Amino acid sequence: MMKFLVAEDDFASRNFLQLFLKKFGEVDVAVNGAEALDVYKFALEEGEPYQYVFMDIMMPEKDGLDAAREIREIEREFKVVPAKESSIIMVTSLSDVKTVFEAYNKSEATDYIVKPLTAEVLTTKLKELGILDDE
Repeated sequence: MMKFLVAEDDFASRNFLQLFLKKFGEVDVAVNGAEALDVYKFALEEGEPYQYVFMDIMMPEKDGLDAAREIREIEREFKVVPAKESSIIMVTSLSDVKTVFEAYNKSEATDYIVKPLTAEVLTTKLKELGILDDE
C-alpha cells in the first residue's frame, strides 16, 4: 500500500490533496514544515516510510524548501538508499521560475506542481510519477 504525506498549511489545498490521494493509499497530513519533519521521521523509525511527500513551499514555522532539504538529511541519517528515497513533490502557487529552480536545487525535490490544484493537474502528475497507469 502506498503512503503519502501531505504538508500544506492551506486547509482547502490540504483537504483536496488528502481526499484525492486517499484513492491510492494511506494519507497523513501536516500543517507546516516542522510538523512534516516530525511525522516523516516517525514513519521512518517505525519502518513505514512515505513513498510520496506533497510539500507546500510557503508554510509557517518551516517552509517547504527547508523541510524537503531536511527530509533528504533524515534519509541519509537512516541510510535510505537512493532508490528507496521518498519522491518529494513541491506544491507552489508561485509560478515564477526562480522558486521552482530553487526547489530543485536547494531541496533536492523530485518534482513540482503549481496551484490551483485540480483533479486534472493531479492526475497528470500521478501518471508522470508512475502512481497511475496511463489509460
